Amino acid sequence: MTRAKLRSWAALAPLLALAAVCHARLTPVEASQARLLLQAAAAATPAQQQCDARTSSWDYYPCYNATSTTPPPRVQSAGGPGDALPPCLPGRWAGDKPEQANCTAQPNPFLPKDGPKLVETSGGTGVSGGPTLGYRTGGAQDVENFRKAIEQDILPLPTDITYEGLIKQYYFDTSSNASQPCQDLFCPIYSLGLSPDPLRAAAAAASGGPPPEGEVFMAVGLDSGLKVEDFKRPTLHLVIVLDVSGSMGSPFDRFYYDSLGNPQNLTAAEANVTKIDIAKEVLQGILDQLRPDDIFSIVLFSDGACAPKHMGPVRCADIPALKKQIVADVNATSGTDFSAGLDMAVAELAACKACKNASMADVETRIMVISDEQPNLGDTSQEGLGGRLKSLADQGIFTTIIGVGLDFNSELAEAISKVKGALYFSVHSPGEFQQRLVQDFDFAVTPLVFDLALSVDPGSLAADGGNGWRILHVYGSPNPNDTALSSDGTVMRIDTLFPSPKTEQGIKGGVVLLRMAPPQGGSRPLQLAVGYTDREGRQYSTKRTVAFPQQAASAAAGGGSFFESSGVEKAVLLARYADMLEGWLVDQWKTVNQNKTVVVNATLCSAFPSEYCPSVDAAKAYGVASAPGGACELRSWLEPGACLLPVPVPVVVQLGQWERQSHKLEVLPQAKSAFSTFLPYLRSEMAAVQDPGLQQEVDVLNKLISI
Repeated sequence: MTRAKLRSWAALAPLLALAAVCHARLTPVEASQARLLLQAAAAATPAQQQCDARTSSWDYYPCYNATSTTPPPRVQSAGGPGDALPPCLPGRWAGDKPEQANCTAQPNPFLPKDGPKLVETSGGTGVSGGPTLGYRTGGAQDVENFRKAIEQDILPLPTDITYEGLIKQYYFDTSSNASQPCQDLFCPIYSLGLSPDPLRAAAAAASGGPPPEGEVFMAVGLDSGLKVEDFKRPTLHLVIVLDVSGSMGSPFDRFYYDSLGNPQNLTAAEANVTKIDIAKEVLQGILDQLRPDDIFSIVLFSDGACAPKHMGPVRCADIPALKKQIVADVNATSGTDFSAGLDMAVAELAACKACKNASMADVETRIMVISDEQPNLGDTSQEGLGGRLKSLADQGIFTTIIGVGLDFNSELAEAISKVKGALYFSVHSPGEFQQRLVQDFDFAVTPLVFDLALSVDPGSLAADGGNGWRILHVYGSPNPNDTALSSDGTVMRIDTLFPSPKTEQGIKGGVVLLRMAPPQGGSRPLQLAVGYTDREGRQYSTKRTVAFPQQAASAAAGGGSFFESSGVEKAVLLARYADMLEGWLVDQWKTVNQNKTVVVNATLCSAFPSEYCPSVDAAKAYGVASAPGGACELRSWLEPGACLLPVPVPVVVQLGQWERQSHKLEVLPQAKSAFSTFLPYLRSEMAAVQDPGLQQEVDVLNKLISI
């Protein structure tokens, strides 16, 4: 028998073996070969016989009445035997009068409909990017909501632009002062930088006054000795939770809730491509990344939830058929009960026998939510959803949020992604998932470092007015103000680090930045210690002494700049850029709603803004006023002649609800002045760090100045 014939018979091995057992007309050699093929197949995939039809197939029937305890009755179709949907479904999907034969006024939202062809994603690429890997933090993984809003002439929210989201698009080389290559799971690389605030420097030059002293920063490069060839993502136990609420049926480049007050004139193309279309494309793309031994489920939620695909191994599912069924069946419905989808996801994991007692060393258990984050039912509070996700994280169940659409609510995503193991992305157009997340999928579902804490020896810090270092702000951590200005030595906590590509340009998104105030004279070194935990719960720590270079002290006295690496220089540039844009947006939204103000926590009031801008009259420049409970507030956050201030977390929730309406893009005069002053600094730093990708930030400022 030829090899080709053997291969063709291998596909039919079970039938051939059965035929042999039943004494079919096979020669003894052929029957023996058939039995051997079947035995070999069974030996290669011993669990194949454990495939369960219930967990392997797509059963959409329960979703026709997702919140009912029983599905709608099955009826015989008019064309002959078989199942068909009744002309009017019971429950909320049927409209006000379910007994009527014509239910077109409010049809079953889960019924298929004709729509545009979706862009199918290809299979995932292998891990690449250099001999070893680096890390990036969790939380925001991009600022695409900000960029898309500017592009569409819509005013972004302050939470649309975050430093940790901004830096994920850039590479950072902080290794110039590293004594030797990293050989551990995680290595912090410290790099000092100093330069004057560009707005203050310009104001001083215009007035003929002395240049301001340089501001001091320290970059913490997130390096690793983990080799690329040694990286392997663990088996996934994954629940994909898809939002099918009414807002998901709106065009992906429009605000759904604008229909409440702002009329929209949509082209045919805009009306045909909806957020649910893009969400289904993302779901299909995720399926392409799964491996045979991964176990997954699909949950749909609106004001109820259902699981048309229960937890089961990928090898048991017909993925091509499943992708077609998703396109055919899933459509937008009514309300948005985020907690209902989360409840169903947890139930799916709880019912999975193979998922119980899984070791984090071998398995990643994750809930991946695809949504525009506009819940209007169930538990919609930051504290409630965030608390639930934190509780799940404590059990080893982590969360990914993939935001869909221009009106994706970054406020809610920011709040609930500040949880161990959590991160979020944004997707706004067909094919974007394939371009961005597919190549990064294995990294994005494999957190490797947890509970990272950076501490400074208390003797190095300024306590009770002493002459020591002061930590003013942390950039790049999802929780930047948790430990800044503390006197107990802990200056930074990061819940999670995810692997990130590393090239000759540096580590993609691989930096955290500390804004600091050095001791007078700059002679006292920093005694730094880092502690962290790996996936198996093992704890590690490293120590390092960082001295304040004499060149930095000289540069500070003369109003010059000093950077130990190109990475810290780029990190400082982007920190100032993010501060400026956040300050503008806070001020701009206050003109939309005068009742909303940014209140600074009482523990931080002494630093805002006096610690950041000691060379100006802070109270006069920013309009500092007292607020209840010892807190304080500023009249404005962006003043052209003053310093750039980081907006403390949490940023004010401007809309008072999770359902967003758009507002026309506007720029206050003082913001335009600040942007114009900042632009030459941005261009000069772009040339200094040799990163032409920063041109997109130049383009943003040019557009804002021109409005």
